[in-house]
Amino acid sequence: MEITNGNILCGGFMCKFILGKIRNTLEHDYFICNGQSDCVNTELDEEGCSEMITMLSGRKIDSNKICTDVCDYYFCEDECDTDHCEDEATCNGYSYGMYCDIPSIAGIIKYIRPLSICDGYKDCVNGVDEAYCTVTNETQYTCENHWTKLTVPVHNFTRCTVLDFNNKYCSDYAPYQTNCSDSARVGVRCLVNGYLSSVSKFMICSGEKAICDDNFENQCLQTSSQCTVHRHLMCDGQPDCTDKSDETDHICITMTLVKCERRVGQNGELPIPLAWLRDGVKDCLNGIDEDDSWPTCGSNKSLRFVTSNDKCENVFLCPWGDPGYVEFSKLCDGVETCGNENKICSESRKQPKLSTAVLSTDKSMTKHLSYCIKGIKNTLNFKNHCFTISTFRFSNKNVYGGTNTTIILPNILQNCDHMFGEQYLYTSCADKCFSSSCPLRNIPRYEACPGQYQNRIGTIANNEYLTFVTKSYEDIYTNKYFVCDNNVTCIDYSQVCNLIDNCGDGSDEDSCTNNFKCDGSYIPVTKKCDGSFDCLDLTDECNNQCSRQILEGNALKCSSLVIGFLAVLANLIILSKNTGTLKNCKTTVALFNKSLIMMISFGDLLVGIYLFVISVYDGVIFKEQYCTQQIGWITSIHCSIIGVLSTIGSQVSLFAMCALSLTRIYGIKNSMRIPGEVTLMKSLQVAGGVFMMTLASIIIAVIPIISKFEDFFVNGVKYAEEIKVFIGTMNKQTLFAVFQGYFGRMKETTLSWHLINKMMSEMYSHDNRYEDYTKNIQKVEFYGNDGVCLFKYFVKENDPQRHLVWAILALNFVCFFFITASYLIIGIISHKSSKSLTQSGGNRQITQRNRKMNLRITIIITTDFLCWVPFIVICVLHSLDVLDATPWYGLFSMIILPINSVINPLIYDDTVTNLVSVPIQRLETQIAASRIYRELSLRFQRLSTVNTIELDCVAVQDEEVPGTAEMTGVRDDKEMITQL
Repeated sequence: MEITNGNILCGGFMCKFILGKIRNTLEHDYFICNGQSDCVNTELDEEGCSEMITMLSGRKIDSNKICTDVCDYYFCEDECDTDHCEDEATCNGYSYGMYCDIPSIAGIIKYIRPLSICDGYKDCVNGVDEAYCTVTNETQYTCENHWTKLTVPVHNFTRCTVLDFNNKYCSDYAPYQTNCSDSARVGVRCLVNGYLSSVSKFMICSGEKAICDDNFENQCLQTSSQCTVHRHLMCDGQPDCTDKSDETDHICITMTLVKCERRVGQNGELPIPLAWLRDGVKDCLNGIDEDDSWPTCGSNKSLRFVTSNDKCENVFLCPWGDPGYVEFSKLCDGVETCGNENKICSESRKQPKLSTAVLSTDKSMTKHLSYCIKGIKNTLNFKNHCFTISTFRFSNKNVYGGTNTTIILPNILQNCDHMFGEQYLYTSCADKCFSSSCPLRNIPRYEACPGQYQNRIGTIANNEYLTFVTKSYEDIYTNKYFVCDNNVTCIDYSQVCNLIDNCGDGSDEDSCTNNFKCDGSYIPVTKKCDGSFDCLDLTDECNNQCSRQILEGNALKCSSLVIGFLAVLANLIILSKNTGTLKNCKTTVALFNKSLIMMISFGDLLVGIYLFVISVYDGVIFKEQYCTQQIGWITSIHCSIIGVLSTIGSQVSLFAMCALSLTRIYGIKNSMRIPGEVTLMKSLQVAGGVFMMTLASIIIAVIPIISKFEDFFVNGVKYAEEIKVFIGTMNKQTLFAVFQGYFGRMKETTLSWHLINKMMSEMYSHDNRYEDYTKNIQKVEFYGNDGVCLFKYFVKENDPQRHLVWAILALNFVCFFFITASYLIIGIISHKSSKSLTQSGGNRQITQRNRKMNLRITIIITTDFLCWVPFIVICVLHSLDVLDATPWYGLFSMIILPINSVINPLIYDDTVTNLVSVPIQRLETQIAASRIYRELSLRFQRLSTVNTIELDCVAVQDEEVPGTAEMTGVRDDKEMITQL
């Protein structure tokens, strides 16, 4: 089936056309809307036509084709209106060419086009078309005739006529395409041979020999693959390109406030793009675009014209090429101004490199999707077979003359969120996606996307409507085009659902389930709610589906608040009680014991304050707004301060418990020695020990936030939102990739933060008059790795802070081991003492006290074990990449580790226990006063009285049970319990 007009593709209609013989194509557009149906199988060639006008020659012409400035009557390059260009005979009151009688047919009027006048052949009966071809003294304008090479006059009816670049009136365009009588045909005003003249609009972007002295008529730009237009027809509010690319070009974004009349066009005074100012080309008739008075911003490489210099900003500097800079508002907009700034944005935002095309065979008419390609489809790893759709057609349309597409894909429903372009479109349209529908919805009718696909061929779909196909191979005619909702643009299937708004109205992306739209751009839907910000407006993470808070879940919120409140209350009670009795301690051991207990309470108080503050920030200050303020929080000094306080509290408490364990072991070892009295020197020694433990805790907590060590402990940085390249927080690996994209290849190395910030600063201008956003740097400090602002215990092998973290974990493990061993020893000795007393019939009250002490020892060991050992094990597994413990950070930081801050006050001091036991004792007293209880007591009670006296802070038994000290070598157990 031949679908071409000779060797030239003709934009005709494919149908069974009878004109002496059967053809498949209407070869000339003048068969369309010519008043009669030329196709035997359809009448669509005459549908949608306007009023038919009868010309002087008797020919009927569609009124929409008259005076369209197009007269292509042989080659079907744009529009085939009429033969001999009669549709352009009379326009705006001016006549072009002439009418006369045909010599061979009497009484028939014929139109003679301008290029046939003075061509040496008499086309009219009376030869009038050759009668005015003699040059006289009165002839004002002359030229060399294209056909005869003789000098002929240039008449008004041959001047500024519609061009036929293969046939023309004059050999040189200048004489008959200048000084048009019809002002509507004036295109350019310029100097011609030094004189101001007008040049016809037909010479604009013709590419022919220059008529204007400065060749201004050929100052044309290709605004898209389908359109080339003169620069002065751009940004004038009147689309000249069918895809409107002349009005959507990036230079149209910033226009002058001052208006002027352009040298091309007839739209009066208009603003002009800033890009035209002082560019060496005179764009305004009065030349003001080349004046020095236009407002500017910047200097040197960043010097630029602006609408108003009331507010100027620094800019992104291009590493190479023109214009040398990109304004912040145009960064990462998908339009390459520098040539590589969008690549830098992709590296910064870790945008994946998408594959939008699939493997194609059989002249691109067979599409192999997923693993259904030769050599892979039979792999045993894939359990689902492939199946073939041999006639893939959108909307099940049967296109006359079109070639069907075959697709081969897995016979299984798939998650299409990871697919893009052709892979997504074919899979979803084959109903093989879980929840993705086919994005094709607009039928590619013949009138769609005007100006695109110059080789389009009209044909019939389902015998219902007119569509079009294009020829890609000798025998391949395809119809695989996505029609945008604006009906102006058509795109290839590979451009659909590819995260880029190729239509300009978003219709190629809006119906796709593989993307998430934010701040005017698209990101893969798989990057939504992935814990990393990818949108400038943060909507990919801050939305109804995944908006985060410091503490997730009501259970964690309530537990944190309750534990924090109880820890603060209990430890404040112990501190207030012990502070008043500290001066009453008469022995050094008692003073040291009490000081250590106060240190434990102080450390636990700090932990309680930390929990309470985090709960307040989470539930009172931030609430649901935390997600959008997360970066500001983790980079704030407040986060670092409470992180330091929690670390000091944990370490002070741990060190004090170790020292207390050591003191009690020392007390058991020297149980028979009378404790020394408190002296000034002893007091200073106790104070020195307390100070050293506190100082060590402060050093551990503060080292990570010292700026000198930032290369080891800073987790990332947050740059100002105004510079737009960076979203969220940036770590060193991401910034290294960005710098490679900007500066070129770099040696693989670990950059210091100082060098990183310096290199980042070099990417932008630094005019002293404007705010320098590159100095607005927020650091994600060591404690800002999570919203709970805790010491970063979870580290990876490549984390620079891992050495400190592992050292602290090892130190804490040793302390825990020492505490456990100490209390095990104390428990064993206590157990032996109780057993000896029981066997010897000793004091039963002492035995009960020993059991009470053993219970406390068991609680101490158990709570420490349950808090620290699992935590340390998980930290090790996280470091070894055995598991990702990041989601458990809140649980450990807010409940498991701080729980000791509430338990310790109950174990190491009886103050809180006594306060709680008062109402219980009152209840017991009331019960004991009852008659029933007295009768039972008299029957079972065994009286034994042991008198004791208080030696300040240590209780010592007044009457020693015979043989107790000798058998165990241990002082009275009440003393041990008091110390415990």
